[in-house]
Amino acid sequence: MQQVLFTIPFFRGSFQPDGIPMYGFGAMLFLCFVSVTLWGSRRARRTADMPPERFQDMVIWLFVTGIIGARLLYMLQYTNTFPDRSILGLVGAFFKIWEGGIIFYGSALGGVIGYGLFYWFILRKLHIDGWRLADAVAPLLALGLAIGRIGCYLNGCCWGQVACEECRVVPLGAAHFPLLPAHARKSLVYDDFLQTTTGFATEPRPMFGPYEDPRTRVKAVEVGSPADRAGVKPGDLVAKVNGAPNAIYVDLSGSEEKVDAAIAAVKGYTGAPRVLEPIRNVAGVRKRLEFDELPAYLEARSVLRGSGVDVSVSDRLEDTVRDWPRGKSKLALAVEREGTAVPVDLAPFVPETVGLYPTQLYETVSMVLLILLLLAYYPYRRHDGQLMVLLMVGYAIHRFINESLRIEPSVGQGLTLSQWGSVVILVAAIGIELYLRWTMPSRWGRGTSVPAVPAAQ
Repeated sequence: MQQVLFTIPFFRGSFQPDGIPMYGFGAMLFLCFVSVTLWGSRRARRTADMPPERFQDMVIWLFVTGIIGARLLYMLQYTNTFPDRSILGLVGAFFKIWEGGIIFYGSALGGVIGYGLFYWFILRKLHIDGWRLADAVAPLLALGLAIGRIGCYLNGCCWGQVACEECRVVPLGAAHFPLLPAHARKSLVYDDFLQTTTGFATEPRPMFGPYEDPRTRVKAVEVGSPADRAGVKPGDLVAKVNGAPNAIYVDLSGSEEKVDAAIAAVKGYTGAPRVLEPIRNVAGVRKRLEFDELPAYLEARSVLRGSGVDVSVSDRLEDTVRDWPRGKSKLALAVEREGTAVPVDLAPFVPETVGLYPTQLYETVSMVLLILLLLAYYPYRRHDGQLMVLLMVGYAIHRFINESLRIEPSVGQGLTLSQWGSVVILVAAIGIELYLRWTMPSRWGRGTSVPAVPAAQ
């Protein structure tokens, strides 16, 4: 897993402290686009008599419509995972494609709609045979999937279930991700109770007692985990996170008037805590106060009682683990131990998940094999369009099986959304093949069972 491949040392501090990040997921999308365009221009010209420049136009158009469809379907399925679900918040989240979060069947739907529009306005006028073009494009789609899933692996998304003990010693049997893939945290930690996000569990956070410190306190440490080897011990109070104070965050939610009044009261009593960027939603507004010192927080908490706003408390560690800085992997903590006034610096460590099935790489391997099958079968196809049918059948079967290794919510009859999509694709492929057999003449020739191999394409 390598979310950030490297950084370009320009505009330091504007994007990340080191400069402009080159994300692994985005790099694979770019490689996919270039590879499909170059290879496809040759195949489209030889197979479908399509001018390369028109094919390149089509690739750009389908790339855009496919990404839109993939992103929209992901956001529809996982709307509850976005912190700001207002219209503006969701629109802003839509464009953060570099963070991952796309679904293939959404891209397929977007691509089909985009192709229909492109065919009607462009290809129809050029008299391009759609089924011959489909055969030219089929291996390209498999190539795009193979490269795209490498991007998923680099990004840490689309992971599989916890791998069985016997599988972990087999090549590609299991993969260990850092805590960065937020996608794994909810299912593995909060739903399935399989592990902690950092290798240690924390005490419940006190909210409204007399003098409690709400910063993270360690309750238990997983034996043998990176956190254990770094020296994290039960009872440790986290004082610093990656060199910064473990600030206390107080989120105030409610109507804007009440929230602003509560903030004004806190400022008048305790001074001026930092007020971070507000988040607006249909219920009102949420604003966050940041306190570096415990006494200031305790004073503010006493002021907020009876303010009429909803109050929730967290700290920098919880916020960091929930929304980890992309491209980072190490967690450096300083803790107060057994009443020590000076925090103890612990060795930086990389939290790890338990072994998960690398389903992203399974799909890459499957698609490479499918490409070889498509290229080998092309001279022996019965009719134009059969290569696309073979791609649809092969991918539907692979995805249905591969999906059973992932942790995804079922949407009916115990099947996930992608498995239902596989069923639809398989049924559509059978229907298309029957239609083509009924309407298209056989390239094998009347009365023959073995096709004549055409000239190399």
